[in-house]
Amino acid sequence: MTTTTFVANTFEIIGFSSITKFFKNLVTEMQRRKNIRETIKTLSALSTRDLNDIGLARGDIWHIANSSYPKAGEKIDANLNLRGWV
Repeated sequence: MTTTTFVANTFEIIGFSSITKFFKNLVTEMQRRKNIRETIKTLSALSTRDLNDIGLARGDIWHIANSSYPKAGEKIDANLNLRGWV
């Protein structure tokens, strides 16, 4: 259990629900940003040829990483080209 989660659970027990929500949202946002950084790092390590094989350009990496991990409450837009296949 992370320290932030422990603090959030402690505040929830005491009755500070808004502080609890803040810390839980903070943990969620930190994990989201970590996932984005890892995705960018992984895709950036691929060669240009490998990226082309999967249909990406180097300029698409940032957009792909950020749209793959939406903020809490955001909706992910589905690829309309895949409608009916997935």
